[in-house]
Amino acid sequence: MNSVPLFYCHDLPDHAGTVSLDAETRKHVMTVLRMSVGEVISLTNGKGRQCNAVIASSDKKNLTVSITECIQFPAPARRTVLACSLLKNASRFEWMVEKVTEIGVTEIVPLLCQRTTRQHFRMERAQQIVQSAALQSRNVWFPQVHAPMSVDELFATIPPSHRYIAHCMEGDKKRLDPVDGDVLLLIGPEGDFTAQELSTAEVAGAVPVSLGVSRLRTETAAVVGAAQLFH
Repeated sequence: MNSVPLFYCHDLPDHAGTVSLDAETRKHVMTVLRMSVGEVISLTNGKGRQCNAVIASSDKKNLTVSITECIQFPAPARRTVLACSLLKNASRFEWMVEKVTEIGVTEIVPLLCQRTTRQHFRMERAQQIVQSAALQSRNVWFPQVHAPMSVDELFATIPPSHRYIAHCMEGDKKRLDPVDGDVLLLIGPEGDFTAQELSTAEVAGAVPVSLGVSRLRTETAAVVGAAQLFH
């Protein structure tokens, strides 16, 4: 039922019943899409549950639907963590969050590197972007957005996995290809990682990788790297 529009609902039942949706969803369903009572929509809680529902009633503030079927999809088999430095231009970082969500990463970590120029991070805004992008790509498992952390904190937080770091310094680098098992990819700030951060990453088992011959912006590198992990 890919043609049925998909919406977010935090608290979904695991069986038939009625659910009241918020005013924003009501507006999208009834005003933007011009749907009517009796038509079918899909709902997800972002944690693998998807329910088909029939529009039962609507007023100016709420929308009530009747759940007809619920399916629990398994979590992604592989943990794919993208750790990317925050950027001075917040909109560029938000664009990156949107695109890597569409690609299919399972976790996003805002990095606070030594050369990161922006320290403020709007968690609620990032989660809204993730939600919208996941619904657009019909992904019923939303990526987890972590609080910002340093390179040291990252390796202390994320369990052992295939670890890669993309940087612009000279040295041996391997091509980034899809791998089996959990994976962590680090993308540095506009000024690149410092030699100390690179050393810390390598000691933690991160392998230096190349994303191609061109020198990429941070947000572009993150999207290219995420894509290469899946293709």
